Amino acid sequence: MARRKLQKPAPKKRHFTERFGHPVVIRWTIAKGAFIGFLTGLGYSSADIEKRMADGTSRATVRRQWKNWGLPLTEVGGPKHRRISINLTFHERAKLARQAKKRGLTGEEYLRRINVCAIRDDMYDAITDGEFD
Repeated sequence: MARRKLQKPAPKKRHFTERFGHPVVIRWTIAKGAFIGFLTGLGYSSADIEKRMADGTSRATVRRQWKNWGLPLTEVGGPKHRRISINLTFHERAKLARQAKKRGLTGEEYLRRINVCAIRDDMYDAITDGEFD
């Protein structure tokens, strides 16, 4: 009867990269980094991302990663402008593009100017005229 070889258990799979000549374990998957980048692009603060992830990722880690990625970001309420995304239907986006083009603006700048004036002068009621109430 032939002897069976003992098989060693498969080693735990770890992801490594070379950083400054030393192996470093990568703790974030590509999907996790992409999701955090996506949330960042939506305007989430590092505290909001920490709550949303709920996997032990701290807000300090998120901010450090922003710095590693070279993103010029500050927290909400900081001195820089932040992007805010809004949902518009196809027809609303098309109309926005036409109206902005008439004035030689991008759709984003067109909406920014309207919003700045509406917010500054508290024009919500005058603009919506009860349409959403």
